[in-house]
Amino acid sequence: MSETDDPARRLVVSLALVAVGTVGAYRGAYEVLAQQARIARRVIPKPTGRPFEGDGLYRPGAATPEPWRPGMECDVHMMVFGDSLAAGLGADSAAELPGVLIARGLAEESGLDVRLSIKAIVGATSKGLPGQVEAMQIAHGDPDISVILVGGNDITARNGIGPSARRVGEAVHALREGGSHVVVGTCPDLGIIKPVPQPLRSVMATLSRRLASAQAVQVRKAGGVPVSLAETLAPEFHRRGESLFSPDRFHPNSAGYELSAGLLLPAVCVALGVWDEAPEESAPQGAEEAAAALTETEAAAEAGPHRDSVVARLTTRLTDFVRNHEDAGDQDENTFLHNENVDGDPENTGDAREAADTLRRRSRILRLARPAREDPGPAD
Repeated sequence: MSETDDPARRLVVSLALVAVGTVGAYRGAYEVLAQQARIARRVIPKPTGRPFEGDGLYRPGAATPEPWRPGMECDVHMMVFGDSLAAGLGADSAAELPGVLIARGLAEESGLDVRLSIKAIVGATSKGLPGQVEAMQIAHGDPDISVILVGGNDITARNGIGPSARRVGEAVHALREGGSHVVVGTCPDLGIIKPVPQPLRSVMATLSRRLASAQAVQVRKAGGVPVSLAETLAPEFHRRGESLFSPDRFHPNSAGYELSAGLLLPAVCVALGVWDEAPEESAPQGAEEAAAALTETEAAAEAGPHRDSVVARLTTRLTDFVRNHEDAGDQDENTFLHNENVDGDPENTGDAREAADTLRRRSRILRLARPAREDPGPAD
């Protein structure tokens, strides 16, 4: 029997050939992804601008904030931590930063003076969260409510999903230990960034959704409130992303940030106890009553002191988002092909529907129960 006829030798040779083929395929796939990453870096420019400044004291009914000075007092201190999304890079004005929209909405609904401090840093990953929190603790910021938006840069920096999620959980734990309520917008779906070619975009979509899920687990464990941005907003960004992205085609513009703020504001209001559970009989029943409630809210927003109501704006945008996707039927069935086999359902609008209904219903109930505040000055 020749050596080539030896079954053991044939098995070894076959395994060697499979190994060589596997290594070759892996290297080929890696080279494709590496080449596409280089293309993406050329297509998506590095941010050269700085986010608008949104810090200040937001009083109910006031369109612009008052600069914060030593000796001033506030009813609620809100801090925003995280990356460029938390900082609002890409917004068209300071009034349209996500933190500002949430602070103004909170002031409207609570009747309280809200101090906003944005600690987010453009380009930050979860590794930078401890530094942001520690800097706040050293300065004795003592926020009553903290909002965290971070995760996208962990994916592009190839940080591990488990460690990245745990770092967010640790930041939430530290803030909770300091007495702050915490709301976390989990990692957005990076598959919405169309300039990134395939298959890299699908890989980024998968990783970002897995990170969002891991973040949600760690946030809940630490006592915070996770809000899913990927599951809810990805469909809208896929459908009409050009109108929701800033010129760099990577960061949202003002319209995109309004959608995010509309999802986060209800969680902030509930966490602070500004919104209690509404009586069941007060909730709109069915589509017709919900539409009537929306019309009532919008009419109230157009009149008197609520003419520039942030809550009305966010309600309208979120409600339009839900209606558009419910009416779309199957016409956009190919929109999400790039996300095939990605964890989670990219067409889930449940969170947006709930947030829109919460904004509409609770704002309407509180507005009817609370007299309008004509004087935008300090609270009594």
